[in-house]
Amino acid sequence: MSEVLTEAISQQLKDARQQQGLSLDELNQKTKIQTRYLKALEEGDADTLPSAFYVRAFARRYAEAVGLNPDELLGESEESPIVPSDLSYAHRDDDGVVRAGVDHNESAKTRLMGWVPKIWVGLGIFVGLLIVWLVITQLASSGKQSSSQSQVEVSSSSVSKASSSSSSSSSKKDEIQLGQAQTNAQQLTTTYNIAGQQAKAHKLVIKASATGTTVKVNDATSKILFNETVAANTEKTVEIPANTTAVNVQFGTVANGTVSLDGQAVAINNLPTMPAPTTWNLLLNFNK
Repeated sequence: MSEVLTEAISQQLKDARQQQGLSLDELNQKTKIQTRYLKALEEGDADTLPSAFYVRAFARRYAEAVGLNPDELLGESEESPIVPSDLSYAHRDDDGVVRAGVDHNESAKTRLMGWVPKIWVGLGIFVGLLIVWLVITQLASSGKQSSSQSQVEVSSSSVSKASSSSSSSSSKKDEIQLGQAQTNAQQLTTTYNIAGQQAKAHKLVIKASATGTTVKVNDATSKILFNETVAANTEKTVEIPANTTAVNVQFGTVANGTVSLDGQAVAINNLPTMPAPTTWNLLLNFNK
């Protein structure tokens, strides 16, 4: 055990801490001394503790934190200086002052810790060079690909024009012709008569805004296909089977709802303004 830290001093420190009801972690917060050093002070573990100078300084701070008189504990007067007991590296500077000195013989662990920052710097340089190399390689590869793609685009431009014109004409043929909307303000209904769509299955998408709306969907046989509240900024999809002759969409709050049929918006036009309606029906008649 260190000549500074006797077994009796260690025991007094530990007993005082326990009487104060302090844990080592709490004492660490109070003294700013690492917990492992506090534990070493209590156990008299001189190998874990640093030099005698720090042992004495730690013991004094520990004693003050647990209510002991450090001078009485360590047998010192207030005038007595605290100096390291190991003067083996003492030397006299050019100004004539004797100083304790430092042991310049580094341990293997100290030398290894000194190399850690250098290793990290080396790794950083290596990673940076690797990234630069990858970027240059990628740019060279993309340049070759762009030149080959430009040749393909020139040769296929005429084909793409022909295919785009044919696809646009076919999409127009597939688009549903909703026809003219008919509004009945007394029955609170907007009606569409859609030709040539009865034999097909359809997808009805209902979107809600503001505070949302209740929506009920039923077919001509009064079969309910959907009956839920659509929350604000959400949408619901209703599958309409083939050979359905008609579908009625009833909104609880029509101002908060929109409808699309197979991706095509279905407008609810000519709503009365005074007073503005809340409940409204959208009737879709699928004709042969």
